[in-house]
Amino acid sequence: MYSVDTIVLTFFIYSLLGWVCEVVYCSVPKRRFVNRGFLFGPYLPIYGFGATFVIVLLEPYRSSWPLVFILGVLITSALEYVTSFALEKIFKVKLWDYSTYPLNINGRVCALNSTLFGLLCLVLVYVINDPIYEFISSFSSTAIEVLSLVVVAIMSADSAVSVSRMSQFKAAMLEIEKTKKDLDERMALIRRSLSADSLAEASARWKAEAEEKRRAFYAKTRHYFVSNPSLTVKTDDYRRSFELMKENFEKVAKARREERAAAKAAKKSAKKGA
Repeated sequence: MYSVDTIVLTFFIYSLLGWVCEVVYCSVPKRRFVNRGFLFGPYLPIYGFGATFVIVLLEPYRSSWPLVFILGVLITSALEYVTSFALEKIFKVKLWDYSTYPLNINGRVCALNSTLFGLLCLVLVYVINDPIYEFISSFSSTAIEVLSLVVVAIMSADSAVSVSRMSQFKAAMLEIEKTKKDLDERMALIRRSLSADSLAEASARWKAEAEEKRRAFYAKTRHYFVSNPSLTVKTDDYRRSFELMKENFEKVAKARREERAAAKAAKKSAKKGA
């Protein structure tokens, strides 16, 4: 029998396992660490919710694995769709997009992933869950209660910070296009009113200001672009702003990589000289 505290710990463990799976899946092809997810900590709540729903709702059907598979597909697909829909409505972004996959629904779910989730539900119900439940049950009731409170506190704080950061991300999409228009208008005015020497000086200031703006946007958006490689927007009002933001992010990210490579080369050269 699952208590509330046990469900909280189960949720956390599966959120952590889901994060590990996503990190491995995304990091191996890119050959670098990719901290996946909306939150900053090492957990993906969508996996925790999905696994918890599957365990609680499908336990009565444990005797029929085909039914567990079918219901698992429906439950996880519904959760993925609702999560994607909510994120897009609230923050105007999509953390994943399956539009290029066959048999997808609005790019939010697709047959391939839903089938894989159904198979994972079978592994979850018949292989993984019992040992995890036994592991949690090995702790005293006091320890379980304390750990569940710690988990709720940490993930709540992370969620609050992440929502605040995502709100900044949304605001940045509006700000970046406005900034670009302002700079373009100023540059046009400068070209019309200043001499060649003054124009060169003003142009240098403009470029420096533009670079400063880019780095400010980079700081606000880095986590979401790095953690969600397929991040997109589907709202026309935000598409151009998002494209500008991504362009700026890529410019600064490239500059950062070149700076690190140059510093590394200089350090290596200094060692050889010594």
